[in-house]
Amino acid sequence: MNLLVIGKPQANLFCDSKLLDKIYTANPEPLEDIPNIEFESFEELAQKAKALKIDIAITADKDLIQAGIADVLKKNLVNIIAVNQKWFNLETSRLVAKQLADYYSINVPDTLKAPLSFPVVLKTDKPKGNFIANSMQDLIAKMEKLQGEKTFLEEYLEGEIYSLTSLWDGKNLLSFPIKNLTEVQQDRLELYKTKLNFLLSDENADFTGFFTSKLIWTKNDWYLLEYKMRLDKNFKTEKDFIYILNSALYQKLNEIQV
Repeated sequence: MNLLVIGKPQANLFCDSKLLDKIYTANPEPLEDIPNIEFESFEELAQKAKALKIDIAITADKDLIQAGIADVLKKNLVNIIAVNQKWFNLETSRLVAKQLADYYSINVPDTLKAPLSFPVVLKTDKPKGNFIANSMQDLIAKMEKLQGEKTFLEEYLEGEIYSLTSLWDGKNLLSFPIKNLTEVQQDRLELYKTKLNFLLSDENADFTGFFTSKLIWTKNDWYLLEYKMRLDKNFKTEKDFIYILNSALYQKLNEIQV
């Protein structure tokens, strides 16, 4: 298979695959020994990908995804593994992600109208960091620094934070294991994944792509902190990665064990 990695690639994920014939990049910083495609527009990239008979394109570049690269390549019949512009809102608007998760009974931290106790978490709608305030004076000072930003308050949760990487194929959800969980944590994680699968199905999520759920284990359950709607740079898998991507394109992720 011919693979196109757009943006900064993780070559180790692809090069050991038995299914790989040729690999190309479309990267402002070309890599040695890998042919690089230069492009001025997504339309141009799509046409060059078709000319090279690219079977799968993949990107984890935040700016390109937000600009709608998945929509353009898909329109031009180039298979791309990336979240589309619409669903990238779950990363760029924390409030949208929180409200959608809450609607599908996924645990999220409580939103506070006013702090009744401290510490509390001050968040911007756009993902620009979390600000922990330990007093009213501290909260006011932090809010003053964020003037002009849309902000909201959340309860402060204590617990260990985990990342759950998932791949959605438009029909099935494949989530990669989190190691060293207790039996209770694993059981509750399966329930989270079931709710997430229902959310994506019910909302007709029309993309094939990776995303990461940032979860915290607290109150004897999982709470969703936010989504990263792209492949995490630290992602690793022992399974043939191109085989996984190809299965996603044919909506056969339900047949894969990881």
